[in-house]
Amino acid sequence: MTYKLDKIKNISADIWHEFSIQLDAKLISIMLIYTRGRYRAFKNSCPHQGRRMDYSLGKFLLTPEGNIVCPAHGAEFNSDSGLCVNGPCLGESLQEVQIETNEGFVFAIIE
Repeated sequence: MTYKLDKIKNISADIWHEFSIQLDAKLISIMLIYTRGRYRAFKNSCPHQGRRMDYSLGKFLLTPEGNIVCPAHGAEFNSDSGLCVNGPCLGESLQEVQIETNEGFVFAIIE
């Protein structure tokens, strides 16, 4: 299914954004970034223990290289691929969410 996240003009470049989507009986959190001319999005859940990646709603820890850091155990994930490059879930990945844009809006496609 396709879910409208926000207007394109509201998505600041090079900053992670959090969106919550009601999917049947559960709420899914998505983290989205627009960088280097494209959107990247992942489910807001660390593969190590399923904890959220934001330390406070919509606030994310980043390394100087731009990797996103799990606040619970310090796992570092490549912002482009979602691959864990350091920490307890080394080699695992964040779950990617497909993104499309249409008529001035950003949409998440959740299967």
